[in-house]
Order: sequence, then C-alpha cells, then structure tokens
Amino acid sequence: MRTLIAGLLGGIAMFIWASIAHVATPLASMGLATMPNEAATMTALRNNLGDRPGFYFFPAIPGAPGDAKAMKIQEDMLKSHPSGILAYNPPGTPGLTPRQLIAEFVFEVAESLLAAILLGAVAAGFVRRVALAALIGAIAGMATNFSYWDWYGFSLDYTLANAFTELMKFIFAGVAIAAVLGWRGRRAG
Repeated sequence: MRTLIAGLLGGIAMFIWASIAHVATPLASMGLATMPNEAATMTALRNNLGDRPGFYFFPAIPGAPGDAKAMKIQEDMLKSHPSGILAYNPPGTPGLTPRQLIAEFVFEVAESLLAAILLGAVAAGFVRRVALAALIGAIAGMATNFSYWDWYGFSLDYTLANAFTELMKFIFAGVAIAAVLGWRGRRAG
C-alpha cells in the first residue's frame, strides 16, 4: 500500500513539475521555430491531407523497409527534396483538452508507480533513492529524445530541454517516493 501511495504522490509531483515546465518556463518552446510562409504551407497540408490525421514521414520510402533498391531511391530523393516527419491534425482539432490533461496525469502516475516499485525494492535511504530516481529520469530523457535528434533532426535545444524536463520529473517524483517509502536500512552482507 505504501508503494501505491508513493507512486501516486510521485505522479502528482511529476504532473506539477511538467505543468510548471510547460507553462511557466521556456522549456516547452526551446528549439521550436516558426515556419516561414506558414499560411501557404498550412493551405498545402489542408489541401493534400484534409481530414486525415496521421504521422507522416517524407520523402516516403517506396517498397519494403530494408529493400536496397528502395533505399537507393530514397537516398537519391534526399539529394534534391526536403525530408522530415509531420504529426498532422486536421482543422477543427481542439487544442489543450481535459482528456489530454487527464491522460498525461495517468501516464505520469503510471511512470511514478513503476519507479516506486523499483525504488521500493532497494534497501536504501532517502538520498540514494532520489539518486536512483534521477538515473531513471536520465534514462527516460535519453531513450527517445536523443534518438529523435539523431534520426529525425530534432534540434539540440529541443532535445536537451525535453530530456531535462524528463530528468526533473523523476527527481521530483523520487523525492516524493523516497519520503513515503522511508529508510529500510542496509542490506545484509
């Protein structure tokens, strides 16, 4: 029961930190740029994608992934065409919604519960548990953010800001979790 409470309080701490990071600091917008001639691009997207939301990769790889011929075609296309990824939502998609906030809270409680289970399995004091939570946060921050920087060209500022936000989520959760779990003493041996 104590692990469940620790995970819940850690999730609340995560949610509060993430909210502050995204609303009251520049972390949420670091590395994001405004698109020149955005109106023309948005018109082209609306005309070509319409009401089909999706995650698009361009230029598209013709054929099966790993097919040498298809990869050569794409390599040639990259010499003269732009490339990137696009998360597209059609016109009329609502902005920030209660459903999104609730889903984010649930995700963060789940992350924190998993961290609480791991930290609860360690016979350690407060500082060591917070340090272990920080390591979990570092892994979480690196796991996707740096791969997206490497593979998809996400800006370094964006990558570092998001990795830092993840790290801090786990540090704040770690403080809450360690406070609830308390000290279990040293391991025998």
